[in-house]
Amino acid sequence: MSEPLSILNVGGHPKDVVLYAGGTMAKHAARGDRVCALTPTYGVSLHQMATAEAVKTGISVDVDRAKRERLDELRAACAELGVTDVRCLDYDDSIPIPDRDIITQISEVIRDVRPDIIVTHHPNDSVVAHGMATQIVLAAMVHSSTTVSPGLQPHYPMQVFFHTQIGDTDLLELSVPRIPDTLIDITDVVKTKARAMNHFKSQSYGTHSRLQRKTGEMIDASIYGFHNHAPYSETFVSYKPGMYEYLPLSEYGRKLNNMPYEEQFAYKMQMLLDEFEPQSD
Repeated sequence: MSEPLSILNVGGHPKDVVLYAGGTMAKHAARGDRVCALTPTYGVSLHQMATAEAVKTGISVDVDRAKRERLDELRAACAELGVTDVRCLDYDDSIPIPDRDIITQISEVIRDVRPDIIVTHHPNDSVVAHGMATQIVLAAMVHSSTTVSPGLQPHYPMQVFFHTQIGDTDLLELSVPRIPDTLIDITDVVKTKARAMNHFKSQSYGTHSRLQRKTGEMIDASIYGFHNHAPYSETFVSYKPGMYEYLPLSEYGRKLNNMPYEEQFAYKMQMLLDEFEPQSD
C-alpha cells in the first residue's frame, strides 16, 4: 500500500495493546504508518500487584500513584515499539460500563485519529474489561460516523481486526472458535515486543521474571503461525469481508511458501526468547 495507514489499537487494560498486538504496532510504526494506542481504563483495580497486597494487609493502594505508574509503563512500552501517541481515558477497570460518556470519548478519538483500521479484543472475550471495551468501540464507531463537532468530521474505519487469543478458558469463549483469517509475522520484532512487555513490572513482567518468555512462546509462537511457516505471529480475525478488485492472495505468504524446504523449516523453527530468562542483580 502506497499511502500511510492510520491504526487505532484499543486494549481493555494498558498492557493489552502491547500483549496482543505490540509486534504489529511496531511493524506499522517502522513503516511510517500512524499508530495510536488507547486504553479506556488505567488498569489498577484488576491489574496491580499492590491490589492483592492491599486485600491481604488491609492497607489501601495509593490509586493516583498507581495510575501514574501504569501509564508510565504503557508509554515506555509503546516507545520501545516506536509508538508515541498513547492515550488513557482514566476509567476504573473494576466495573467497565459502556455508558454514553465513554462511547463519546472514544468516538472523539476515532474522529481525531481517523483510523483506517481498529485493532481490539474479540467481542466474545469474557474478561469483562476486554469484551466491554470492544462493545464500546463498536458503538463509538457508529457514533463517530454520524456525529459532527467543531473541528472533528465524521469518520468510520474501513476494518476492525479482533484478537483471536482467548482472554480466559471458559464456556463463553470456547463456544465460539476463534480461527484467525489474518496473521502478522512478527519474528523480526518479537524481541522488541519482549522488551516492551518487560516494562509492565506491575504485572510481574521484567528482566527478573520468566513471564515474558512464557507468554511470548505461548501467545506469539502459536500453532497458526507455525502452520504458515512463521515462528512468531500475532493473529486476528476481521470484522467484515474485505472488498477487492480481484481475489486476494498474500504476496508475503507466497514468499514464505516458495522458500526451499530447508530454509523454510529453519526459519519457522527459530526460538528467539531464551535471552529473556531472569537476570541476576
